[in-house]
Amino acid sequence: MQHMGSAFDDAAFFEMLERRRHAEGASWRQLGRQLGLSPSTFSRLARGRRPDVETFVKLLAWLDVPAVMFTKGDSVTPPGGTERDTLAVIATALQSDPSIPKDAAGALEQLLRIAYSRVSVPPPPPATAAEGDQATIEER
Repeated sequence: MQHMGSAFDDAAFFEMLERRRHAEGASWRQLGRQLGLSPSTFSRLARGRRPDVETFVKLLAWLDVPAVMFTKGDSVTPPGGTERDTLAVIATALQSDPSIPKDAAGALEQLLRIAYSRVSVPPPPPATAAEGDQATIEER
């Protein structure tokens, strides 16, 4: 994968933490106890400070979302040059929505995968070196 100009989106990270905490009806202190983090951790995050790696991993696990959700800047481009998998993006959004129960999000994801497989068109196979050489010869 190429990562060109990506940066951590601390505001989006804190916003998602805030939404999830609010949806669960927990205070920052209660959340800190639940996750083994100090309340001052959340104060630092609210001021735009970045979490250390261990804290980030704990919070990602609690949010149940991939780290790529909190990048901004140029998009993450996997090998082959296509954007992130559409279904993965939708699934992540469903799983991170605090208003949708986890089992319901999983069921919606399965339905979307079935529907997507019925309507999507497979990408054309990449050109081989020989085909590329032939096109160059024909263009001459």
